[in-house]
This record gives sequence, structure tokens and C-alpha cells, in this order.
Amino acid sequence: MKFGGITRRSAVAGLAVALGGANLPALAKPKSGGVLNVAITGEPPTLDAHHSTAFITQSVGWHIYEGLFTLDGKFNAVPMLAESATFDEKRNTYVIRLRADVPFHDGSILSADDVVASLERWGRKSNYGRMMFANVSALRKVDGLTVEIALKEASPVVPMMLAFPNQQAAIYPKSVIDKFGDNEIRSYIGTGPFRFKEHVPDRHLILARFDKYAAIAAEPDGMGGRRVAHFDELRLVPTPEVSVRLEGVQTGLYDIADQVSQDMLPMIKMYPTIEPLVTKPYWWTMAVFNKKRAPFNDARIRQAFVLGLANKEVMGAAFASEEFYRLDPGILFQEQAQWWSKADGGLYNKHDAARAKALLKEAGYAGQPIKWLTTREYDFMYKNALVATEQLKAVGFNIQLEVVDWATIVQQRNNPQAYDIFSGATTFTPDPGVWPCFDAAWPGFWEDARKDELVRKLNTEMDPKKRYAVWEELQNHFWQQAPMAKFGDFFILGVKNADLKNVSATPFPFYWNAWKQ
Repeated sequence: MKFGGITRRSAVAGLAVALGGANLPALAKPKSGGVLNVAITGEPPTLDAHHSTAFITQSVGWHIYEGLFTLDGKFNAVPMLAESATFDEKRNTYVIRLRADVPFHDGSILSADDVVASLERWGRKSNYGRMMFANVSALRKVDGLTVEIALKEASPVVPMMLAFPNQQAAIYPKSVIDKFGDNEIRSYIGTGPFRFKEHVPDRHLILARFDKYAAIAAEPDGMGGRRVAHFDELRLVPTPEVSVRLEGVQTGLYDIADQVSQDMLPMIKMYPTIEPLVTKPYWWTMAVFNKKRAPFNDARIRQAFVLGLANKEVMGAAFASEEFYRLDPGILFQEQAQWWSKADGGLYNKHDAARAKALLKEAGYAGQPIKWLTTREYDFMYKNALVATEQLKAVGFNIQLEVVDWATIVQQRNNPQAYDIFSGATTFTPDPGVWPCFDAAWPGFWEDARKDELVRKLNTEMDPKKRYAVWEELQNHFWQQAPMAKFGDFFILGVKNADLKNVSATPFPFYWNAWKQ
């Protein structure tokens, strides 16, 4: 019997390893050599994958480091450094066999000692690591190529936790862990297809092909399968100005650029030498309520806020066209067919002013001032807040926007005395069991016993059908409790040179298997 990509008491040669196509154009022949010039949005704060939640740290890091598992094209957990995995029901234990003869960039060979040291550190430093290790009773080496993860309760999400690229469960050599401990790692050594070469802050970051890279045999599928470094080097250039990123691709200075303005899409389509990349799914945008104090410690006030919204107007003001946003109640996205749910507790996108007013009256809200922290650094957040505030005045809310920089929001959102609402966005999550917003320690302070029980059931139910039933119940409970107000899904626009081949728009961009014509 299979569940969650694991077969009970049997080694899964691949944990649902993808057998799909190689994602290559018909008859295309990869060309090796050269430099890929990438305009990235800014300077990574660190290259230690365990140390930061910054997306730019992860998007550089997964070219250098690898984990036991990664994600395939359908966002399932599949092996990377793991060769196989067995879940032993009787002992609630994952037995993971490693691939043999996998070299690190320093010439050492991957072993169980490296995995144990790396995962123990990840479990202390990473948000996802702490979530997983709360259910781990033991992590142990069995032999040189085998590790066991013993659990307090059976859980199907362990492979996903180990695969998720955000704060990646990267495997470092044990010698690196011994040297740096829980301090920031500054020896950037992994097993990935590219190795660290040079970093000149605010100028460039260079990764070079790792000639001894040990690729797996499976056909490429998403981030899974065979990885080939066709380029001699990746040159990643921090380029904060959106217009400079686009102009750089137009002129040939860059081969590809992260995030450009969505209203540039018609112009990009006019140029035969460049191509747009629309990443869908991506994130969704939201207002997060402070549930530690009045008025939003009352679920009726939160429900009234959600009911007062006309979501199409809120999203339309922030994004260039409907090509870049979608109205949908799902916590996970429509593209995640195994998890997408329409359950909304009867609240999403209803724009029911009468019902909202009745709830405010019932809860005793009488126009007390509400402080909403938003920012222009993420323009969509400011525009969402501006339109939503005007809509909610008609319902009876007295909202005062306070425009600050993003760093201030990050600093203050954990202080229950600093705000009533803050603007935010939640990133793509491949499995609902690892969605960080369910954690009561996440900003906004959603402390709810029923939520916690459903999350526990979700993360300990091994049958996929039963898991989905729990998930629908949990998403419906989310909407009834309304810990935050989802406005809608949104997608981002990138741009690349037409000669750059085999690069896809994905929430997790990578450049192995890509080449220039």
C-alpha cells in the first residue's frame, strides 16, 4: 500500500521518482560551455542555506547544495542524495539509504556522518527543521550509507520537509559543520552541479561547473532527476532596479532577469530576441490580523473584514492584468491538484456589506481606530491595502494606514502591541503540512486548539485520501477563523534571451540542464 510517496516496509526506489520527459524541445541538442549571466533582484544576506529564510539565499544555494530529497515537476518529494527510503510502520522510522560515491566540492565523499551532522544543525536553525524535529525521537547513523529518522508519531511529511527548498535541508560535509557549528557557515561546500567560486558583494556572485558532479540517472523532472551543468559558470549580478534588469536582457548584458514590471509584458512580446516568463503558481497576498488584542481577537471582526472585501478590485489595483492574478480561496494553488480545495467557510470574495455590518454590531465594534502596517517596497501590498481600506470604510471599519519600510514590518509583526494588521504574502508551499502560517509562533499569533489538532492529524495521517479529507476540514476551519484575509493569488514576470534554452518559469528557478543556442 502506498501513501505520500512512501511504500510501507519496502524501499521506494525513487519515492515517486518522475519518469516523465526531459523537458527538452524536440530534437534540441544541448550545447555546453560559456557563461550564464543572471540579473537577480539583490544581494543575498548569506549563502548558508540553514541560516536564512531569504528567498535569494535559497535560489543561489540549491545550485551549490543538495538535500536527501528534492521536488519533481508536480511538487512531489523525490530522491536526490537519497537512493531509497523505507518507512517502518512498527518502529515509526524512516530508513534512508544514501547514493554511493557522491563527491562534495572539497573532494570528500558523502556519508551518513555528513547527513546526521547536517540534519541536526538544520533541525536547530531552520524553521522547517524545528517543525520536523519536534516529532523526531532519534536521528542515527546505521552504517556508512544509511541513516534512520525515528518519529514519535508516524508522519508522511518527512520527505517533503527534507525536500522543501526554503531553508533547504542542505547536506554539508561534517567537517564544515564541526568548524562553524551553529554560526553562519562561510565555507560553501555542497554536492551540487555548481560550486562556489567568487563573491564580490553588490557586484557579482560566480558559481562554476563542478566537473566531478555525480548526477542521478532518472530523467529530469522539475528539480528532480538528472542535473547537468552545461554552463562553465553562472554569473549572478545583483540588479535592484527593475528597468535595468529588463534593459540588460534587451541589450544582451544579461541572459535572464528575475522579476520585471508586469506592465512590461506587451513590450517584451514585441521583441523577437527576448521572451517572457510568467511564474504560475507563485505566491498569494494577504492582510494578517493581530489576534492577541482587540478588535481582531474576535473572529467575528475578522470575518466582517473578509466579507467586506471586493477582491477583484483589490487585486486589479495591484496587478497589471488578470494574467497576473487569480481570485481563489485555496491556501494551496490550483496547480497542486492533489491539494487544491475550494473550501472557504462561505466567506471568500462575497462582498457582503450587510452581513459584515451585522457581525461588527454583534461583536460590539464601534469604530475604534485600527492600525494597518503596509509598505511601498512591495507595491502590490500598498495598493491592496489602499483599495481594501476604502471598501471597508463602507462597512464601518476605521482603518488608518501606516506606510513603513519592509524591514519595519518584519521587526514589528512579532510585537503584539505594535499593530492591528500588517500586509504580507505567503510563498508557494508544496504540502499543507509544512505551511508555516499554521504555527502559533508565526506573526499574527493564531493560537487555536482546533487548528493545532487538525494540523497534527494532517501530519500523522499516512493514507492520502484521509489526509485530503483532513486538509479540507482544516482549510474550511481556516476561513471560519479568518486569521488573515487572503486577497488572491499572484504571479510574477521574468524575461530571458530567446537563445537561452530549457529554462522554465517555476517558483524555484534553477539553471542546471539549461544552455545557450
